[in-house]
Amino acid sequence: MRRFILYLIRWQLSTPILWLVVKNLGTSVTATVIANLIGGAIFFWVDKFIFTSQAVEVWHIKEGTCDKCGAQSRLWRLIKTAGYDKSGDKPVFLCMKCSKEKTDALRSRGIPVRGKSR
Repeated sequence: MRRFILYLIRWQLSTPILWLVVKNLGTSVTATVIANLIGGAIFFWVDKFIFTSQAVEVWHIKEGTCDKCGAQSRLWRLIKTAGYDKSGDKPVFLCMKCSKEKTDALRSRGIPVRGKSR
């Protein structure tokens, strides 16, 4: 959800660029294409940050059985955050209690975890 909100904000930041180009070049198809090329050249880097940055946590959530204690509940898996990347590992989904223990252990190692298991 955090990435989506950042993306919506980014999308709104393109409005001034479109307005300036359309204001100065008119409302032709050519002006629209030029505005989109300028916006793409600028916001490619912003989008790359939003969708690849470890500043935003990535979680998977599902219903099922905890891989640690066997409890049936909603399960969480932290995929990525700053200094932590398990995207290539075998998925381990944890219940709220086990997830809190895991994220507390990560925090004690200096890995910032904001997310789901507070």
